[in-house]
Amino acid sequence: MADDLELGWSLGVLFREWQRRAQEATASVPHGPRGFQILQTLDGATPRQGALAAHLGIDRTVLTYVVDDLVAAGLVERRVDPSDRRAQLCALTELGASTLATLRDAVAASERSLLDGATGDEAALLERLVRQAAIRLHAGDDRDACRVVEDVVDVLGAAPQRS
Repeated sequence: MADDLELGWSLGVLFREWQRRAQEATASVPHGPRGFQILQTLDGATPRQGALAAHLGIDRTVLTYVVDDLVAAGLVERRVDPSDRRAQLCALTELGASTLATLRDAVAASERSLLDGATGDEAALLERLVRQAAIRLHAGDDRDACRVVEDVVDVLGAAPQRS
């Protein structure tokens, strides 16, 4: 069975454990990890609500409910977009910014513990490779997941293991 392990399985196991730990680390914010992602995205930015949904890959209707809860908690505020009064801009409040700083520390600690057993260089390499792949896919630069994996393998200097 171990011979059947592949990237998808590995990423799934890693993501599920990241999500579990992130949920614990972000339990104080509405919607946990998703709320944290929104706060993090709003740090230094004031996007339209629709652009925020698109960037995070969240359905616009779902995002509305999550932002409603973040507004009710005093972490986010909505503003009318002066260039289009029909559109809403989202921004962090002061409380949202201070909460984000605390959450970042908690999430970072949970991520470090997730990679226990890896050296600092290994953990940094994994983070860099995953970030590069995600940015490339998100930007639409290369939507071919197999090509992304090949790029990662090239960076590692190893030949892919195929059965």
